[in-house]
Parts: sequence; C-alpha cells; structure tokens
Amino acid sequence: MNKLAGQRHFDVATRARRLAVFPNESHVVRLVVFATFLLAVAALRPSPASADSQGDELSRWIDQRGERVWGEPPEKCDDLTFVRRVYLDLVGRVPSVSEIRDFRTLGEDRRDLLVNELVFGEGPRRETYTRLSASSLARHWRQILVPPGTVVNGSVQGLETWLADAFREGKPYDEMMREIAQIQSSASAGGYYQLVGGTPENYAGNLSRVMLGVRLDCAQCHDHPFTDWKQHDFWGLAAFYSDMSPAGGDPDGSRPTGKSGEIRFEGQTYAAKFLWQDDTIEDASRAPRVRLARWMTSPENPNFAATAVNRFWQLLVGRGLYADIENLDLASPDEREFLDDLGKRFAEDGFHVQRLIAAICKTNWYAARVMSESGSAETFRRELKVISPEQVFDSLEQSLHLPISRIDPAAPRWTGARLQMVNRLGEAIGETPEDYASGIPQALMMMNGPVTSDAIDLDRSRLLRAVVESPFFDEDKRIETLYLAVLTREPSDAEKQSLTEYLDNKPDETMRRKAFGEILWALLNSPEFVLCR
Repeated sequence: MNKLAGQRHFDVATRARRLAVFPNESHVVRLVVFATFLLAVAALRPSPASADSQGDELSRWIDQRGERVWGEPPEKCDDLTFVRRVYLDLVGRVPSVSEIRDFRTLGEDRRDLLVNELVFGEGPRRETYTRLSASSLARHWRQILVPPGTVVNGSVQGLETWLADAFREGKPYDEMMREIAQIQSSASAGGYYQLVGGTPENYAGNLSRVMLGVRLDCAQCHDHPFTDWKQHDFWGLAAFYSDMSPAGGDPDGSRPTGKSGEIRFEGQTYAAKFLWQDDTIEDASRAPRVRLARWMTSPENPNFAATAVNRFWQLLVGRGLYADIENLDLASPDEREFLDDLGKRFAEDGFHVQRLIAAICKTNWYAARVMSESGSAETFRRELKVISPEQVFDSLEQSLHLPISRIDPAAPRWTGARLQMVNRLGEAIGETPEDYASGIPQALMMMNGPVTSDAIDLDRSRLLRAVVESPFFDEDKRIETLYLAVLTREPSDAEKQSLTEYLDNKPDETMRRKAFGEILWALLNSPEFVLCR
C-alpha cells in the first residue's frame, strides 16, 4: 500500500471508530459516513499495474496477441521439459532432483507457481533463487553490453557485479539504462565506458546498439551505404561524451573541442543531437548526457521499450519477436506491431523486469514444444537453445554435487575449475542462443576434463555414491535418478531396457557398480546436456 493509500485507509478507519464511539449520532450521519467508507475502500482497490503483480494479465495479453499473429500455439512441452527450461532460463542451472520432486507436489497450477518462486523469490528458497536469478540476468546482460569477441579494457566482473546488484534490488529497466547513458566518469555503471574502449565513439556505437536496436558504427567514417544513417547522426550521439577522458589516446580518434556537447573528427566539428532529429540540442551547457539519458529511456521512445522486450523475448524463447534485434530500424511496420505493443505495455508497467519475465514464462508460447510449429503463415517455432558456458558449469555443479571449492573463489581450497571451464567453453560461444559453435577442445574438456573424471569415479563422486550406495534404490530407480539429475527427464522404456541389459552383462558386482559411472559419463556427454529443449 503506498503512502497516499495508507493515509486514506487511516482516515476511513478513524471515521469508522468515531461512528462506534458516538452511538447517539443520527442514522443519516451514520449512513453518510458508511457510504464514505465504501467509496474510500473502492478507491483503495489496486490499479491495473499492481493487480498484475505477477505478470498474469500481461501473460494472457501476450497469448491472445500471439494468436492473432501466429494462430493457435503449438502443443505444450511436458512438465519436466518445462522445469528444466525455466530453471536454466531464470536461475542459470538445471534443477536438483529434490526441486523436481517439490515441483510435482505443487498442484494444478504448478508451472505458474514455479515461475513465481524463481522470479519473485516466493517460498522457502527465496534467498537462493533471488541471488541466482540476479546473477543469471547479470551474466546475460553483460554479454549484451559486451558481446563475445569484444576487445575489452580490464575485467568484466565489475560490470557484472553492478548489473547483479541492480537486478537483485528490482531496479526498473529504464533506470538501469539511464545510469549507463548519463555516466559522469569512466568508472560509473560498472566501468562500462572504460571496458568498451573508453572513447566517445565506441560508447555511442554500443549505446545505440544495446538500447535502441540500431547499429550506427558504419556511419562513423562515412554515411551508411544501405540505410539513412549519416555521419552527423553517429557523431551527434558521440558528442554527448566529448568531455570524457579518452583511454588509449588513439591518434585517429575523436578530439574534444573544449565545449560541452561538441566533438571533432577528421577536421569536422559535430554538435550533440538526438537520433531521428535534424536539429542539434540547444544550450549544451545543461548537462547534455542527462538530457540524452532521459530522451533515450523515455516511455515515448518506441525503440527503447521495443528493443528491451525483444531482448527479453530472445533470452527466454530463443529468437526475438523481430529476429534481427540490433537492426530494428530495418523492420517494417507490420513486423514491429506486436513488438511495439508489448514494449508499450512494458513501459506502462514501469519497466518492471521481473513482471515482464514472469509474464513471458507463463505464456503458451514459452511452454511450446521445441521444433513444433503453429499453423499460420507467420509461423511461430521454438528453437533449441544452447546453454551458456556458465550454465554448463553451474548445471554440472548442481547435478554432481560439486564441492564449494570448485565454484567459490573465496573458498580456502578454491581450484579455479569454474573459471577454466567457462573460459574454454567461452571460446566457442555463439552470438545468439540458437548458435552452436562448440569444437574439439570443448568436447574433449567435457569428455576427459577433471570435472567429468571425478564425476564418474565412485570414490570421488558425490552423486554416484548417493545413487549407487542408497539402500532404498533398485537399479531402475538408480538409472532414473541419474537421468533426472543430469537431463531432467526420466529414461524412455527403450533406454531403460538397454541400460538394464548393459548392467546385467557385467561379470561381478564391482564392475556393475563401475558401470553406473559409465552411464553417467554418457549422459554428461550427450548433446542433450548442453541444450535447453
């Protein structure tokens, strides 16, 4: 209840108490007071935005809007596929066997309840899910801000920590982006300016790409050959940062003129101006970057909200509502209609990130089976997604019950295993969730790396010992538990029969126990483990 609503509630309660204290007041007065009370209660009803506190109304709107574009949604995936999908997308790892069992007890609305647990931290695992969700979102947005292959100045960890803090605090999306746009030093906003080169031109190119879905880089040296972007558009944006200290002193780069909101490049002076506008800003002495940040993140700026929801849709569904996310200016009005409408609703809801994420995850489109299509001409199809290097390691940590020394740099016996694996797998990371670029080095690490070797060793593997030595499990249950822990599904009848025959062919109990390690190795190295289906 906000402050104003609280004051109204206080006034109504006070009047009600007066009515009880002064019983001799006339019936007319009582009726007037009672009517006033009812009107006040009606006024306290939540607004549409607060009524949709968990994204349910927006989710229904997306379902209906999607049917107008794509027709009937494809068949839904099964429960276990949904659980694996939503855990990977929202907290960055596969679920544990106990989390799967808890999900199965949630009842008829278990999918929506699980989304609420993971997004809003409802339930007994609130602290864990809030922390993991913020970290997972921060990794994703760090990769958007600093794409794979970018040459960076320094470590990206400061930026990722800044993002994680913002997501954990529930900071609105426009506020986060505004802080990035209106930086006052190269160390602001997690040091993003410094990371991407520390020059006005590098920063301008990245901001337009990240926040507006527009690539201006080609207009840095000449007018864009295929679009309407001109050099004065690019340098007009860069001029907002002309007073920031250059990091590298590039002799071919821009130069400040000594005047705020003005920059010089190859003998030409450019004044600060907003994109899509011909006139330069008036009175450049009035904090140009603050004005830029307000314009860029305004609810009235259609590219800002549309680019934001397009990126969240890609994160969760695998492909943007408009697939070419960073060339949104090339989309036709028809291609933008759904996107713009969703962006408008995101802005009207105060750019609330968690509600948008929950809404998308509760739609029939998010729950669709992969590779199945809707029946309309504008076909919707959910693609397989490749999980990130961090998700691979964190899923291994969850599945195999790795000791904390493998994942926490502050632990006394930290081995750096996570960093090593993430760096190696990161060499083959794709630009979108649909890209799969893993090669021989990455495959060898999964096949023969120390994490996998320990995982299949009965003396060193916590998961194997828990499964093989449990007195409550028969062999079918042991096989099923390994499948649930690694692939978040039960084995098919054919798989169960084949693996049972494999175990039966072992000559003695020692070899039979060892065979469970071989089964685990096969599951860890199956393509299914590194995919979000």
